Amino acid sequence: MGTRNAIRPIARVFVYIAWSIAAWFVAPAAMDKLKRLHPRIRAVALHAFHARERFRSHLYPERKKKILFSREQDLEKNIKDGFYDSPHEIAFEDFPPRNIKNYDLIVPLTLPDLKSLNEVRNLILDNPIAIPSMECILLCDDKYLLNKSLASKGFGHFLPREGGAPTYPYILKKRIDLSGKNSHLISDKQQEQVFSDISTHPEYFSQTFIKGSYEYATHILFKNQRIVHSMNIEYKFNTETPIKGKDKPMYTMICHCPYLDVFAAMLTSIGFNGLCCINYKVCDNHLFLLEINPRFGGSLSRHFFSFIRHTA
Repeated sequence: MGTRNAIRPIARVFVYIAWSIAAWFVAPAAMDKLKRLHPRIRAVALHAFHARERFRSHLYPERKKKILFSREQDLEKNIKDGFYDSPHEIAFEDFPPRNIKNYDLIVPLTLPDLKSLNEVRNLILDNPIAIPSMECILLCDDKYLLNKSLASKGFGHFLPREGGAPTYPYILKKRIDLSGKNSHLISDKQQEQVFSDISTHPEYFSQTFIKGSYEYATHILFKNQRIVHSMNIEYKFNTETPIKGKDKPMYTMICHCPYLDVFAAMLTSIGFNGLCCINYKVCDNHLFLLEINPRFGGSLSRHFFSFIRHTA
């Protein structure tokens, strides 16, 4: 038993190395299909990714950073777990000027934190991750206005249909919302009656519901009209009509994103710079954008440490 326990960590390292090597030679889509087969495969892939990224972070000791995150209790543990054994020093504090000046990188975790940093832009001009302009924050935060802006710039075919005679199912969304808390799936006349009081309210709008049990969140570090680094998270649900944030996924995993060029064009068109999270679905091999969150996305928290070496 003692020998087996001693060998197990070594064997695990070899498995991680083998998986990382395979990732270089196998098409990303094929690797994603393999990971969907079994939770153990997904676990090996995730551990291999973290081991590889931690190793890379130690290769560049001169890039060691003091990083200040704003306070967000739901994210702190995962962020700390991700930075375990990394060379960086992290802290979670408020953003008074004295704190901002004492750190190499400032990372706001909420929209209010982003907005507060816009009031002291002179202190964060050299922040390795740009803080989006207030104009971009407000535009992305209002899903209806963002859709209208993107449609006017030629991206309408990537957006679920709005307006006109509704066809079931459709989704009733609050223009400014968090994690789908005020989104409602309307599948028949009876449900339509239940939500009739808000269906015509100016704070709400409706869209065709894009069916499918998979949804994606692409975390993007965007600077000067270019994607500096990105990570895509796949959510698998046990229903064809999930509302992310309300329905719990069966699993999540890191996967390949084939739509980065489209997202780069969208972000360029609205003048975005900084860190964002883009939610989307795919139906009949066609991309449908659900929203662009101009902030740190929750599913990035455990993996954010891997972005640091791209902020130099």
